[in-house]
Amino acid sequence: DSDKMLFKVPSLRNVAKTAPYFHDGSEPDLKNAVKLMAKHQLGRVLSDDDAQAIVTWLGALTGELPEEYIKQPKLPVSTATTPAADPS
Repeated sequence: DSDKMLFKVPSLRNVAKTAPYFHDGSEPDLKNAVKLMAKHQLGRVLSDDDAQAIVTWLGALTGELPEEYIKQPKLPVSTATTPAADPS
């Protein structure tokens, strides 16, 4: 169906190590992110215990982060026409 929006989402592997969360990095805490997703996607309010249980399960999906995943990216050389960085 062309009227449906589809989003590609990353794997949950190592999600406990990859804060901040959401497309804009607006949530630094995984437990809060879990509670927000339950509310917005499922229409449910999770108790702190239920949210913590999910966070604990997500932690079981955690392993070593590959070095190439966490290293600083190599950026292209700046030139006279390169826009200035936006510090906001």
